[in-house]
Amino acid sequence: MSLEKIVSIPGMSGLYKVIAQMRNGGYVVESLTDKKRLPIDAMHRVSKLQDISVYTVEGDMPLREVFLKMKEHDAEASKVTPKSEGAELRTTFKKIVPNFDEERVHISDIRKMISWYGLLKDIVDFKEEVKEEEVKEETGAAVATVAKPKAKIAKAKKADTENSSEEKPAARKKAAKKSAS
Repeated sequence: MSLEKIVSIPGMSGLYKVIAQMRNGGYVVESLTDKKRLPIDAMHRVSKLQDISVYTVEGDMPLREVFLKMKEHDAEASKVTPKSEGAELRTTFKKIVPNFDEERVHISDIRKMISWYGLLKDIVDFKEEVKEEEVKEETGAAVATVAKPKAKIAKAKKADTENSSEEKPAARKKAAKKSAS
């Protein structure tokens, strides 16, 4: 399973796997804890874990990389629970991700990441997630460089058609004046 199909729904505890998308824009999701399926309408906010990142001193770190670091430091990540004291959570998270921004990453965020990691560590292969993302970034960059010249050609064609359409009304007016005289 990949992080692409796993979502968090604010106001509902736990994580959910997207089963299908409904016609009205909502989703059918399945809880990862008790395997119950339920419909989520389009009015609910749904956050894909793939799109979540953690504030660091240098910038943002995608959640999949945080989970990979947690997997590497599994002994520290597994010894704390989401119900541990805030100071203990912060020091453990500091060992796992030493450059996280302590002012913007709250204890509640660390609690969520630790509980999510506990749910996902046996389900998702985080190393594959990072490799797949690197491949997508490389192919995306190649596609973007190929697409730029086509966009310039399309703009040039559009400019030519606008210029030719501006010339035609002027020619019509001259022809109308000649026929009237």
